[in-house]
Amino acid sequence: TAGVSMFPFIMPSSSMPAASLTVWDSVSSHLSLAIMFWAALIFMPLIVLYTSWAYRVMRGKVTIAHIKANDHSAY
Repeated sequence: TAGVSMFPFIMPSSSMPAASLTVWDSVSSHLSLAIMFWAALIFMPLIVLYTSWAYRVMRGKVTIAHIKANDHSAY
């Protein structure tokens, strides 16, 4: 509700209202937005796949018996 009540100001200036940051002043250029769109489209599936792979590999409880069976500290 705070954002809606302050619209269009994001950072209002009390000393110089003309210098306030508005929604339209704070947007990026079309080129920046396009680059970030394509980067997100490519990298987000990779991040989701890697995260699900890591969770699958590390699933399950670690028990004392498992630690003793796989103890390689003597090497």
